[in-house]
Amino acid sequence: MTASPPTGRPRPGPVDLSADVARVARMQQRSGAHIWSLDHLRLCWTVLLVGGVLVTVAAALVTGWPGVWGALLGTAIVGAFFTVSAVAVARVGRENPSAVMMAALFTYVVKIVALGLVMVLIPRDAVVDSRWMAGAIGVGLFGWLGAQLRTVWTRQILYVDPVGGGTAPPVADGGAVPRTVVPGALTVRDAADDPGRDTP
Repeated sequence: MTASPPTGRPRPGPVDLSADVARVARMQQRSGAHIWSLDHLRLCWTVLLVGGVLVTVAAALVTGWPGVWGALLGTAIVGAFFTVSAVAVARVGRENPSAVMMAALFTYVVKIVALGLVMVLIPRDAVVDSRWMAGAIGVGLFGWLGAQLRTVWTRQILYVDPVGGGTAPPVADGGAVPRTVVPGALTVRDAADDPGRDTP
């Protein structure tokens, strides 16, 4: 028995979604540039330096030069620690995104080893006040992470990769139902295409 085509309201014509497709393409272009961008380093370094100056001034007033050197060293450690990771991951991500995880893990191990060497080689004869160094590291850590979180929250990043697109082939019953597909988004189609949907 051959199924008869649905009756009732006429099938709608093709839906022009070219403007939506162009908008998605522009979003993808901006998002792709932002994923591996290093623009956040400017804000992060600004916040880090402001916090470092405040800690250094406080250290100078309380303990003098040992505190100053400790605060400066702590601020430098935070900046180097995060900047090395950001640069390494961004560079690898642009060239080979599938290797980003390995690059991040390798960079992390190298940083931990380098940090351990710094901790071992720091003079213990009161040239550097370790308490002020720890304080500067704490202030810099929270400041840097806060600036980076703000960048992530306010940046428009397309998390769905739009691929594919075009016009769907005719349906099996021989009736060419016009359908337009937005890449990576929704399919606009007639209600008669969906057997589970009631039509008035």
